[in-house]
Amino acid sequence: MNSNFKLIATFTLVSTAMALALTLPFCAVADQAGKTIMSRGNVIATDTSNESNRALKRRSPIYDVDVVNTGESSQAQLRMQDGALIALKAQTQLKIEEYNLGGAEGGSVVMELISGGLRTITGEIKGDKSNYKLKTPVGSIGIRGTHYEVEWKNNELFLAVWDGTIEVDMSNATGAEGPVLLGKGGDFSFAKVSESGAVTSLLKPPSELSSLSSSVSESAQSNDTEEQGTAVASAELDPTEQPTPILEGSFSQVANDVSQNEYINEQELDSLGTEDISELISERTGSTAYTVLESIDASSSLGAVTAINMQMTVNFDRGTVEQGALSFQDSGGEWFAAFNGLITTEGMDLGVNFASHGNNLANGTIQSRFIDGLDKLSGNFNLREIDNPSVSARGDFLLGQP
Repeated sequence: MNSNFKLIATFTLVSTAMALALTLPFCAVADQAGKTIMSRGNVIATDTSNESNRALKRRSPIYDVDVVNTGESSQAQLRMQDGALIALKAQTQLKIEEYNLGGAEGGSVVMELISGGLRTITGEIKGDKSNYKLKTPVGSIGIRGTHYEVEWKNNELFLAVWDGTIEVDMSNATGAEGPVLLGKGGDFSFAKVSESGAVTSLLKPPSELSSLSSSVSESAQSNDTEEQGTAVASAELDPTEQPTPILEGSFSQVANDVSQNEYINEQELDSLGTEDISELISERTGSTAYTVLESIDASSSLGAVTAINMQMTVNFDRGTVEQGALSFQDSGGEWFAAFNGLITTEGMDLGVNFASHGNNLANGTIQSRFIDGLDKLSGNFNLREIDNPSVSARGDFLLGQP
């Protein structure tokens, strides 16, 4: 081959490679922090290195240079590298500054809630406040393995801890002395913080917290089936309608694993045909009442449990659990919990709006998922008195239709 031709060919290849490198977005060499597993409405990621925007859909990657924005009547759910789930409410801006698994060092997370609100179930990165930091307009939040909710609204920060402990440090932003502990490590699980840093402890979840479902309009939910894949969840999975024997066996194993863990990994989620489940849910219309308590295994720290009643109403048009109620008796009086939430292909994200035991306020969690197609609901609950957490009740249930 002619030496001049070789030189020209080599120069052409090098020039082409350089041109490709220059045209690649910066996020191609940034670290991936997670990926999108649900997007409804207008969800955009802005690359802070070059201010470029890209629409986020199911399976779109999220990088550690991104600001994720949800528009009006929009929402998103992200699965992060360490298994954490982050559900973004409408009109939210979340900046991902750092998301590093870190190996033996335990990893590190730095994010900033610029506006709006989120609810998250944390993943592997937790345990020390230096490992995890969520910045807010009035201070930063550290965690010790938890499920919590935070929202900046009308110049106030609203906080709810559903499980675990968060540590709110406002010293940098407001000059306040000492952190505030919420959840198992503190005296309260709910609070609001003013712009000046004044903390008001609350006995029940702040009414100002936006619902993860009510802000999503029907038009925002009319995206294609793939974009309806999942929504905020306590991370339990649905089986598909009339599953094949292989899928049914896989689901049984995953359901068993879920009972021991707060969430499942993305590989298990993908392996269960999420898009088929999403299609099944998207084809269902109207509201369905699940009022038949087919089985329940409940217990209380105060002894025998009687007079158990439970019901949920699911609106498939809106993708919501519009109203749910649970009540039963033990020697200390009546336990009562009112809840609602969002239906998902991973299960349901149910928030307890009010709970009590006798004359005492309570809190806790309720989790549920579809089984037998969409015919039944299986789940569990854990409730405890706020002032005396040793007084508690738990149970597993199976709800059917009349």
